[in-house]
Amino acid sequence: MTGPVAQSTNGPQAGGDRGPLLEVHDLVVHYHIRGPGKVVRSHETVHAVDGVSFSLGSHQTLGLVGESGCGKSTTGRTVLYLERPTSGTVRFEGRDLSSLRAGALKDLRRHMQIVFQDPVGALNPRHTVGQLIAEPLVLHNLVPRRQRRRRVEELLELVGLPADAVYRFPHEFSGGQCQRIGIARSLAVEPALVVLDEPVSALDVSVQAQILALLTDLQTRLGLSYLFIAHDLAVVGQMSDRVAVMYLGKIVELADRDPLYARPHHPYTQALFAAIPVPDPVASREKARVVVAGEVPSSLAPPPGCRFHTRCPLAQERCRSEEPLLRTVGDGHDVACHFAEEAVRADPFGTLVELRA
Repeated sequence: MTGPVAQSTNGPQAGGDRGPLLEVHDLVVHYHIRGPGKVVRSHETVHAVDGVSFSLGSHQTLGLVGESGCGKSTTGRTVLYLERPTSGTVRFEGRDLSSLRAGALKDLRRHMQIVFQDPVGALNPRHTVGQLIAEPLVLHNLVPRRQRRRRVEELLELVGLPADAVYRFPHEFSGGQCQRIGIARSLAVEPALVVLDEPVSALDVSVQAQILALLTDLQTRLGLSYLFIAHDLAVVGQMSDRVAVMYLGKIVELADRDPLYARPHHPYTQALFAAIPVPDPVASREKARVVVAGEVPSSLAPPPGCRFHTRCPLAQERCRSEEPLLRTVGDGHDVACHFAEEAVRADPFGTLVELRA
């Protein structure tokens, strides 16, 4: 790497197109509840992720969107093997992560990094910014000791922070600046994939725009791939090439951004779009109030059949007994709904409008 803006060339995919960078197939993550004495209650299991599949190409962004608790962050952490899946496979550049020993997994993790939701909490308050950013360089033995200071300064410049930040501590920076530090630390090892776990949700709106612009610029300059996790549809639409919508541990709709935003097929996706606030006060008063019936079911006991049937206005008897699988309803547009064609025509939430970011 010749400078802070050079594209990573020493990753596992350098030198040609070998298919998807990341492939996730039938990913399942369950947590068993432990009772008194740490006894596992096998009958009480949290179904955090239940059969999620998707792929991500080089230099692309997949947005993962859904309500809190739907399994988005667990999916992101499991993709990096920060969490071990209960079953299913994660392949990075064709290599099954479950087949790798600890040393090989550590080497591969250099090319897979994460930026966390809490920019302040993700940084060790006892370490200077220079120490925080240099830590992955030391861990992976990437830069000689005498060159680390210069490399850290290059990374700070890359994310828009001054070189003298190396001597300061995280508490001396704002939330947006701390997130820039976290981004710089993730880029230190020249990754190919970065999981962005709600990277702007804890920031003010004006700061959000700055961080999103920075992430877009970095992706262009460094050739990065992003798994972008968020609950804000506007942010996801701005950042993503493709979008996956999750509900209660499952992907219910997956498509390119523009077709999905223009014509969502799943009733849950339609409800998400219908709930977006309208900035025009007059239009907001005229817009019908959207109320999705019922509460989100517990992940301890997901309902049978379609998991959204307890809240779906179009639910029929088949939805209560037969689980819908992801099926293609258009060019690269997949939806897990028995009556997707009827849903897009009926549009119970009034969402069939152009909503491109």
